[in-house]
Amino acid sequence: MAWVDLSGAFGYGTKLTSTQQQNLRDNIAAMAAGDAGAPSIVAAAIGAGAVIEAKLGAAAVAQAKLKTTNSSVNTASLTPVNLTLPGGEYGFYPKIKMSNAISQEWRAYIMSHTDYDTASFTGWTSYVTNISLGIGTSGQTIYASQRYVTASGEVFWIFILRDKITKQIISMYQAPDHPCMGNGGKPLLIPHPFEGYDKNKYEIIVINPTDEELQKMRLKTIQPEDKPDKDLLEIILEEYKIDETSKPEWPTKKVTVGLPPDWDEAWLKGKEITPIKKTIPKVDYIRCRSLKLISGK
Repeated sequence: MAWVDLSGAFGYGTKLTSTQQQNLRDNIAAMAAGDAGAPSIVAAAIGAGAVIEAKLGAAAVAQAKLKTTNSSVNTASLTPVNLTLPGGEYGFYPKIKMSNAISQEWRAYIMSHTDYDTASFTGWTSYVTNISLGIGTSGQTIYASQRYVTASGEVFWIFILRDKITKQIISMYQAPDHPCMGNGGKPLLIPHPFEGYDKNKYEIIVINPTDEELQKMRLKTIQPEDKPDKDLLEIILEEYKIDETSKPEWPTKKVTVGLPPDWDEAWLKGKEITPIKKTIPKVDYIRCRSLKLISGK
């Protein structure tokens, strides 16, 4: 509806006609819609331009198909290990927690020069959002959680690295995105989050829980007010085990591996964000399995 200039139509103490009252109501809608002639509602200035509140609604996360999500990695390795953080360049600064508050030699770096059993670390030739974690006493676990901007959620990924012989879990990863998402978007270059992986010593298990299974696990992370909430990986370690006989199919649907280069600018302008999607190829050394609840849990 069109904006009607009422500045000279009445003054203080003037009784409004029914038409003027209708025009006032219509003007509110016209101003919110940014119609021609209506004054704009300026939220903040960016450079030479300005963000209009009327346009901000179209740039909101849900409407632009962008959202934030939480993810985490962990390790129980005495030797610091390099782990790819979910979300990559779209991530916020990671948070750290430990399995207990006992004083010991916890380790958290951007990267470590050794990886898994002091093997030589080869490094990367392209950018990767990495964190190096390690523990000081056997039987403990250190976690890193990261929130990041995403546009996906098509397939949930749980990666588990474990010893081939003892089946001891070394490191884990959980996120609604594949590790290559935000880390170059090339799954052949980053097929898993475990830099330094030695296929002669370790095996990688991939679990893609259903929405129903995931919801049950997430509800378990919520703790009473006097206790910190648990990480999803803690729930998996405490209440679930790998179903060794299961053989689920590898996900074949296309998943988000990155956002277009101008996603942040388009987001502010309220434009539709079209994420980059690819089918994740399965590598032969990764095994697909399911989780099952430990008896009595």
